Amino acid sequence: MHHFHVFVRAVNGWFLRLSGFAVLLVLGGVLWEIIARNVFGLPTSWALDSSRFALVFVFFLALAPALQSGAHVAVDILYEYLPRGPKRILQAVAQTLVIGFALLILWFIWLETYEAFIYDGSFTATILVKMKAIYWIGPLGTIQFLLTGISMLLQLLQRNSPAEPMAASR
Repeated sequence: MHHFHVFVRAVNGWFLRLSGFAVLLVLGGVLWEIIARNVFGLPTSWALDSSRFALVFVFFLALAPALQSGAHVAVDILYEYLPRGPKRILQAVAQTLVIGFALLILWFIWLETYEAFIYDGSFTATILVKMKAIYWIGPLGTIQFLLTGISMLLQLLQRNSPAEPMAASR
């Protein structure tokens, strides 16, 4: 089981690096557009569309690492006031809901991605990009999100101290 957790953390590390690189590409494209438009009076036709497509990669690549680090939104108003036993149960319920959410999202994203590959359509954008060239990252990022949720639940169930926060299990 240890190898599974190490694998999930390693993939999340790579996903985070790739997501950061995609953010830099978005930043570079937007910066170039600002300079080209405002300094030279020559707006580009590719910067906005490229940024939109890159942001899809940023989102799906950062989804699992954000879950692993505890960066997703959580409601913990009463959590600190609970005794250890209920805390552990609440964490297990929350992780189970995350896994259920990941499965639901994976189903719908898989359907959309499958359709993009079957119909081989293109986006209506300034630059011609096939939908499948962008959509493939959705199932991949969501599967990693699912694996991260499973890993975190398994780690929670294996821990001796139920009061440790989920993100501390990295």
